[in-house]
Amino acid sequence: MPALQVRDFPASLYDELKARAKREGRSLSQQTIVAVREHLAVSPLQLQLQPQLPPSDPGFPVRAEDETQRVARRKALFAEMDKRPRIELPPDFPSSAEIVREIRDAR
Repeated sequence: MPALQVRDFPASLYDELKARAKREGRSLSQQTIVAVREHLAVSPLQLQLQPQLPPSDPGFPVRAEDETQRVARRKALFAEMDKRPRIELPPDFPSSAEIVREIRDAR
């Protein structure tokens, strides 16, 4: 089953979603699926008739300057990572899949 990760998700929107999930007796994951299904069930014409959110609204998509700052932070982080020495693992070191399997089998 596919997974969905949402970056820069507004904290206020997350809190609302979490509160609604609790009120409706669902997990956060289940509530997110319900919200997306409900949104996708709305026709494009209905969406056009709805008022547009102003750019200052926390639910509004990331603005271009925010995206530029985010990209700059990532580039700086990767540059910092590149400065660190590489760790050489022995040839018989287990793969990540083997490590995960071992952890799961230990449960």
